[in-house]
Parts: sequence; C-alpha cells; structure tokens
Amino acid sequence: MSEQLYKPKREAVIISEFTAKLMKGKVSREEANAILETLKDAQAGDFIAGVDLLVQQQDVSWEMKKGINKLLNLFYAHLNELPQPAVKVNTFLWALINDNKAILTKINGLKPFIKELQKPGPPADPLAAFRQQIKTLAEIDHHYQVTENILFPFLEKLWPDHRCLQVLWSVHDDVREGLRELQSITEPGNWELKRFNRLTGDLFFNIGTAIFREDKILIPAIDKAGVAIDLDDLLDEAAEIGWSFIQAPVSPKKKPAESKKVAEQASKIRFSTGSLSPEQIELIFNHLPVDMTFVDETDTVSYFSTPKKRTFTRTNAVIGRAVHNCHPPESVWMVEKILDAFKKGEQDVASFWIPFKNQFVYIQYFAIRDKLGIYCGTLEVTQDVKEIRSLEGERRLLNWGNE
Repeated sequence: MSEQLYKPKREAVIISEFTAKLMKGKVSREEANAILETLKDAQAGDFIAGVDLLVQQQDVSWEMKKGINKLLNLFYAHLNELPQPAVKVNTFLWALINDNKAILTKINGLKPFIKELQKPGPPADPLAAFRQQIKTLAEIDHHYQVTENILFPFLEKLWPDHRCLQVLWSVHDDVREGLRELQSITEPGNWELKRFNRLTGDLFFNIGTAIFREDKILIPAIDKAGVAIDLDDLLDEAAEIGWSFIQAPVSPKKKPAESKKVAEQASKIRFSTGSLSPEQIELIFNHLPVDMTFVDETDTVSYFSTPKKRTFTRTNAVIGRAVHNCHPPESVWMVEKILDAFKKGEQDVASFWIPFKNQFVYIQYFAIRDKLGIYCGTLEVTQDVKEIRSLEGERRLLNWGNE
C-alpha cells in the first residue's frame, strides 16, 4: 500500500481533531451535522489515517476508545453506505467476513439465556448453561489471534498509518476480559444481576465494535489497496491458529517442497564448543521445553522457536515486525522499559509469572550481549512451570510411565 494512498489528508486531520474533541465531552447537534457535511465524501482510509494521527499524539486509553466509538456512531450510516468489496469465496477476506457473521450468530444466541437469567434468584441450571455458552463464545479468541498475529503484521508493513490497529487490539482485550468476568460471575456464589447486565451489554457492544471496524473500515481499505490477494498466501498460517467458527480455507498456492538433500548438505556452523548444521540448530531449539523469541538490537522480531506446545501464538507474519506492535497497547510501556534498561546496561534479566488458561507461565527476558558487552538484542523465554511447581521429594529411578 503506497504511502501516498494513506498520506494524511485534510479529512484525516479533521477526523483526528474532531475525535479529540469528542474525548473531552459532548458536541452540539450543529457541530455534528457540520462535520457530517464536511466529511460526506470520506472513505475508509481517511478514518484509518485520522485515528493514526490521534494515536501518534497520545497513548491508547479508555477515553480514546470512547471518543472513537462516538465518532463511528456518528458516521455509522455513512460507513454502511460506502461500497463494499466483492470478495471471492475461501479467500482471507472471505474468512474474516464469514467468521464475523458466525460470531454474531453465536452472540445473538446468548439472548434467550440472558432473558432467562433476569428472573429473581436464577437456578443453577440456567447459570451453568450460560457458562457453557460463554465457554463456546471464547473461541472468538482464534479470530483475534489471526488478526493480531497475521493480519496486523501484514498491514504494518504496508500502511504508514497502521497505529489504528492498536486501538482494535485494545478492543479485543476488552472482549477477552469481559468473557472472563462473565465466566466468573456465573460461578456459584458470585451472582450479581446488575453487574451481569452491565457485562453482557459491554460484551455485545465491544464484539460488535470489532466486527464493524473490520467489515466497514479495514476490509474496504485492504481491497482498495489491491493487496487482498497477497493476504491469501497467509491462509495456511491462519489455518494453523484456526478461525473461531468456520472451517479454515487453505492457500491456493502450493509451496514447492524444499529438497532434503540441500538441507542435509548445508555447511555446519562452527561454535567454540563444536559445530552444528542449521537443521540441527533448529531441531534443538524446537525440542527445548520452552518458547523462545529473539528481538534484535533494532527492536525487530527476527526469530521464534516452534515447540510442539506453544504458550503464546506466533506466526511467520511476526518476523520483521517492530516488537512494540506485538503487544497490546496497555502493556507496551513495560516492553519499552525493559528494552531501554537492557540497552543502557542497567539490567540483564526481567522475570514474570502469571496464571494463563490451564498453565502457570514463567516468562523471562534476557539481554543478549557480545564479548565486548555490546547489546545485540533480547531473548524472550516462556515456559509452563505448572508441573515443575508440583514436584516433591525426589525421583532417582527411570519411570517413563508418568512422562
């Protein structure tokens, strides 16, 4: 996508400034009508560029998301009336659109359960049934993983004004948190009807918000740029993650198989303690019981390992991506703080541990330096230590039956 196509124009500046005004409070009906008239010819790309300008000026926040929501609510009819692209079946954009349709069907299926739970002191059965529905809806994370780990990196390499994606990622996180809270509030002893209604209202709104922005802004902009066919090359990576509620289409282009003999004949790399072929190095890294990701000295992701069981999703689309764009907006400050301390030589290790799904995850960041102490990058090592934490006593005899 050329820089000229999305170079901030008058429309983008107006959108950015008007959204900033919406963030501070209400605007009059006269102002709203005036902006609608001024931007009557605005296209999807203008909203992308306008939000990008806004994110350049300040961090993504609840106030910003609220202001953008007000903006898009005002322009809801306008964006709906813009021409929609004709999308071919089993393409990447087709998968985005149809998975979104399936997500809407799933969330609308919650309404009968929500109605049933409005009764005083709902019995356990409806609560359990709703919990199961929420568990099923949580598969929406597959859609978000595909967009965050495949679509976003693709667009970041093409769009100079890709920062609007940070806002959408934040909305995804709002949905995830909403699903967790709804799962919790319907557990025995946690029921609060007023909070339940607020959470379900927020969930419907945030999921609808994410779908609207994909369908009415991102997809038309991608189509206009003429790069939709390039996305189809990433269908196989998307299939590895899986979509939420549709069968994953595969890439129409078959990649030629790499010659095994060529790989076997690759020259070995000499180390101070021996030598290994590139194939052996890759096999070793991928058999370690940890996930590894390396970010070079320019803060660019340049490698990740692929063990059988990965804790956090990684796809090839992340290679060459700025590490700041690989994290939700709310945690970017921490990443920057760690990298800054590593580069200044103030710290060499940063460690975290969190419960995640059914795991207890230990995350460490290591500053990588050469023999002279010059910073060469950062290595992220992630491991599920749930089993390790449960070890007691000792085992001195071989016992493969419990492996």
